[in-house]
Amino acid sequence: MPRPSSVDRLPVEVRELIGQLRRDGHTIDEILDKLRELDADVSRSALGRHIQGLDKIVADIQRTRTIADAIVQRLGDAPESKTARLNIELMHGLVMKLMTGDGSDEPVKLDAQEAYFAATALQRLAQAAKVDVEREVKIRERVKAEIAEKAEKAVKQTAGELTKAGLSADTIRKIETEILGIAR
Repeated sequence: MPRPSSVDRLPVEVRELIGQLRRDGHTIDEILDKLRELDADVSRSALGRHIQGLDKIVADIQRTRTIADAIVQRLGDAPESKTARLNIELMHGLVMKLMTGDGSDEPVKLDAQEAYFAATALQRLAQAAKVDVEREVKIRERVKAEIAEKAEKAVKQTAGELTKAGLSADTIRKIETEILGIAR
């Protein structure tokens, strides 16, 4: 495994500062000046390689989001659950691409840390899928309860009108249970 770069050996706070400065549009030289103020020993080339890596990650994420947005638009006004499922599927695809390599016949070799990250990614994808299903179930239950409440109000109102029209309470209950499927 290659030795970590001088940027990777910096404290987390300093690496986060580098990312923040880059997101704010600062140049490599401006970031390097800030690192020198903090007495961080980083060469311009090491910082440049780190920034290139950050830019590549950002470009990959933007590309993935663009693809996801295009797919969701083709699906029409997709509810949240479809979007979440799409994102989960896209992540599954990315993890599989990582695990299967670049298409060459060379097997993918992962060190312990990389295997851990891949396993963690798969576990989190499974958890995301479970949360998505649970959210879908809750939404359906809430909609079902709202519909039942509206139906109950409509039945009570109609029962009052039918009673005024001369139907007996027994006849109204029979209509409710046999025709409307409402059991009391």
